[in-house]
Amino acid sequence: MDKAAALVLMLSAMAVAVSCHQVCFIGSEYNPQSGIPPRWFLPYKDPCECTAVRLGGMSIPAYRMGAPYYLNELFLSEDSYEIQAYFDCEPAENNPEGCSSPQPLGMEDGTIQDDHITASSSRDCCPASDGRLNDDGWIAKIRILTSFNHCVRFSNPFQNRICGLLLFHCSSSSLPSVYSYDTNPWIEVDLDEPTVVTGVTTQGYSVHVKKYKVSYKKQPSSDYEHVTDGNGNITVFIGNTDADTPVTNLFDESVLATVVRIEPTEWDFTVGLRLELLGCRRD
Repeated sequence: MDKAAALVLMLSAMAVAVSCHQVCFIGSEYNPQSGIPPRWFLPYKDPCECTAVRLGGMSIPAYRMGAPYYLNELFLSEDSYEIQAYFDCEPAENNPEGCSSPQPLGMEDGTIQDDHITASSSRDCCPASDGRLNDDGWIAKIRILTSFNHCVRFSNPFQNRICGLLLFHCSSSSLPSVYSYDTNPWIEVDLDEPTVVTGVTTQGYSVHVKKYKVSYKKQPSSDYEHVTDGNGNITVFIGNTDADTPVTNLFDESVLATVVRIEPTEWDFTVGLRLELLGCRRD
């Protein structure tokens, strides 16, 4: 073997260094005799244990320190949150990344901006941006399904006002219900960056949500996943019983998320709530 070939063989893989954090050094594996194109890899079985990924020293392909983890591109990062999201890591503990003291993530105090709060629908009075804990409250839109022509008036003036706005008590029992709720209601918070989310506090408004699920995205381009219990079943959280008392639910396992969605499954009259997310922001 000539010197040029030997040099190419040495320009392959990487080394892994460990300090007080797990710093992983990425390298490029290339052996011209194998016929395999050059490729980046981590000679580490679980990249989720890395708190930093740096471009490191090279060595021959045989020096791999365990099964390599191959990448389709060069990925470098000094941010453990970004690394966890990039490799689609599952939290190792109930409070990952040292989130031992979850804090409000910015709904009530306005840190999360209005345009980062969206919903499946909203009544004109009660937009998604009002769905902050102790704010005015979000209420999902009601969709009218049938004509007003078959409606009759009540004798009670208060009932007449309600009938005129929402119910329109119909004289024909064969007609479907005059009103219908949003068939798939949700309110969603965009956290901008991967954030450890450990739970949710909900509060009613003039109405309240009795039960709900929580889904989330690890990255904006990711699919939604649901928060689950210790057995992997989708958790249905018990919500509120009145319009004012906040109820906090902590997840069995914290999640790393950029987007969090509350999905009501049972409610009082119609869907409406106020909320705060709990967790740990990146430093």
